[in-house]
Amino acid sequence: MSESMRRIYVEKKKEYAVEAAGLLADLVGTLGMTQLTGLRIVNRYDIAGLSDEDYEAAKRVVLSEPPVDTVHDETLEIPEGVKSFAIELLPGQYDQRADSAAQCLQLLSPEQAKPKVACAKVYAIEGNGVTGEMMEAV
Repeated sequence: MSESMRRIYVEKKKEYAVEAAGLLADLVGTLGMTQLTGLRIVNRYDIAGLSDEDYEAAKRVVLSEPPVDTVHDETLEIPEGVKSFAIELLPGQYDQRADSAAQCLQLLSPEQAKPKVACAKVYAIEGNGVTGEMMEAV
């Protein structure tokens, strides 16, 4: 059993990124941020308590949908000029996504203790002249 913390990023492929397209449309249409040209939303999972085999299975079965998702292990490529930030719950707050993922991961090997899972959403915003003030508005 590997107790090391592993990080995985799961992102919808461009043609299935409905949430990102909707948020971009809102930012451009409602807030008038016309200089924005792209937006990515990526789910980040930090996982501990899975064997190597269970971790590989979890990437394909629990944490992503291979036909519509792209999976990045450990690092997420953010191109130069793209602004990014992550949002996660504070320690002690209930994280339904993390709890549900941990329960599903435990089904992979019920004889093991429940894995530890933490989740965050990473936003990557691209466009000409994206400023810190604009990032705060998002």
